Amino acid sequence: MFLSFITGWFIDNCMNTGGNHAFSTTFSAFFRLKLLQFFDGKNFLTRSDFSIYELPFIRKILYIFSLVFVHHFSLFMLEVFKVSFFSKIILLKTIFSSIFTTILCIVYFFFRTIKH
Repeated sequence: MFLSFITGWFIDNCMNTGGNHAFSTTFSAFFRLKLLQFFDGKNFLTRSDFSIYELPFIRKILYIFSLVFVHHFSLFMLEVFKVSFFSKIILLKTIFSSIFTTILCIVYFFFRTIKH
């Protein structure tokens, strides 16, 4: 969680966004273990050498998409910062950017497995 906070803080300092990225990355890191438990069960808690590369492809995609969705949703809600402004635009922006980011992560995992 500390590493995610530092990453978000560094992005906030470079983009002058006032803590939005630090909150969103820390928020998604907070839900990371809960999402791993949901998609893999309790198997990863009993093993010390767990790797995301061991997950089946569909579970890996769903895990990445849900983690990216949590991050983007919290980021876009902080950008608007009004609950009354919550509309289909924020939800569509979150879904489309999450899909695009998930595709980038899948491409990264694909090329990483080819390299090994």
